[in-house]
Amino acid sequence: MKTHKNRLLGRRALFFTLIEIYIAMMIFLILSALFIPKLYRSMQWAKFNRWVAYNRVLSNDPDCVVNFNFQEGKGDILYNSALGADVENHQADKYNGYLSRTTAGAHQFQWINSGGRWGTNGYKHALQFNGINTYVHIPGTQGLDFTPDDDFTVMSWVKFDEFTLGKCPYSKSLWGTASDAACQYDIYANPWAGSFGQGSFDADVFTTCATWTNADVDFEKKGWVQLALRYKSLGTDASGNINGEITVFVNGQPLGPFIETTNENPNTATATEWQACSGSGLNVPLILGGAGCYRKYWSPSTYDKSKAGVLNNEWMIKFLFKGKMDEFVLFKRALSDSEIRAHYDMGKE
Repeated sequence: MKTHKNRLLGRRALFFTLIEIYIAMMIFLILSALFIPKLYRSMQWAKFNRWVAYNRVLSNDPDCVVNFNFQEGKGDILYNSALGADVENHQADKYNGYLSRTTAGAHQFQWINSGGRWGTNGYKHALQFNGINTYVHIPGTQGLDFTPDDDFTVMSWVKFDEFTLGKCPYSKSLWGTASDAACQYDIYANPWAGSFGQGSFDADVFTTCATWTNADVDFEKKGWVQLALRYKSLGTDASGNINGEITVFVNGQPLGPFIETTNENPNTATATEWQACSGSGLNVPLILGGAGCYRKYWSPSTYDKSKAGVLNNEWMIKFLFKGKMDEFVLFKRALSDSEIRAHYDMGKE
């Protein structure tokens, strides 16, 4: 009798233990539902504030000429926060970016204030380029004009919505023909890079057109990526030619050697005659979301031959970028691999 009673008590104890475990689990789930989202938001807020502090450090770097953090979230201007640039007569607002369009009327940009590269937390903003008529114009050139003797680094976060020929996140170039094009630096999609296959992209730097194929990176599958273009001057060789090292980084990692495609298309060229960007009266600006082109070659029906010497008549924007951009930073020095990696680590989700 006593044994049977002990068995009943044991079963009841087990029964109550299971109920207690179930209740404890329910309480845990309820508390998790209440507090985990708050914890996640707190972590995201802390991450955002770390990024803000880091971005301020960049703005005070004497070699940082442009720093757009895209945190306006509204309006028609990207404000340059690079206040400490060591550029003669430097005024940061001379390098503000003005939201513009190639056709008449107000610009058609869309500010992304949630659902950007950091998800839906709403802290990190981005700008949507429509690929039809939107671009950003930076009128100041003094601190952005480089020669093959100068080092520089350009970094930006982008997301291609369309990866077709010429889609150009940024350029400081004037595309024309091999005899009169003007190039300092640009980067753009080139899925039809001659004999080098689909999915490639190009970077023009002075007189070199560098091509990477989709074996190196497939942007259509990448989503948000950090692109960094670095140029290091290597001085002159025995023949008096200026040499330089071009490296492109994707998500903090340097890509391998590029394919030299400067002479791939002999009738049209971009990476030639870099001097024209700042000489002969051609004050070619930095453009986000498009490439500067000679009107007489890329839209001859609108070219007025009687005003051939007027830059405003010859210069136009084409190859418009369709996608999102978040952060654009330009340094007048070649950042180290570790500096570029740190910028990526600080900005990744």
